[in-house]
Amino acid sequence: MRKTKRNNRVSRLYVLALVAAFATSMGASYFLLKGKFVFDTSFITEIASRQAKTAAKTRGPEAPRLYESAGRNDAESARTASLAATEDIIKKYLKPYGVRLLDLYVDRDGVVYIDLGDELKKNFRGDASEELGLIAGLYRSVGPAIPGFTALKILMEGHEADTLGGHIDISKPIGKEIAEDI
Repeated sequence: MRKTKRNNRVSRLYVLALVAAFATSMGASYFLLKGKFVFDTSFITEIASRQAKTAAKTRGPEAPRLYESAGRNDAESARTASLAATEDIIKKYLKPYGVRLLDLYVDRDGVVYIDLGDELKKNFRGDASEELGLIAGLYRSVGPAIPGFTALKILMEGHEADTLGGHIDISKPIGKEIAEDI
């Protein structure tokens, strides 16, 4: 009888020691490794800072342009003009969905970043084919307007989004294969 009680105590202490060691190692791992697995892009940080500056302002139909053309050379002015045309195209395309276009940006690799308001994600009730049609339509409408266009990246409120309606992954830039699917 004594050996059984003693074995139970030893096994309880052993299990308690294992749980304590596990909790300690998990806590130490969290604090040591949390900075190594952080995904951060300067573009998203830049959008967040822009939004913080304009948070007090409401964007109406007469909102200022998303980009400035003063003090630029001819190539930059042409690119700015194409972005202005693209902005108008996107606004017309998204008008039926009641979505705000917050920002528009083209990086050096030709990836066009479209920052949309979260109304689309909140109010989207379509199926996979409607979501595919929306994304492919955005891709096809932006492509001809931007010289050197290679891909499209859709952001929501300055943050990367996984999907619009739960069907299609938009976490990575969207290439020409999406337009070919329809």
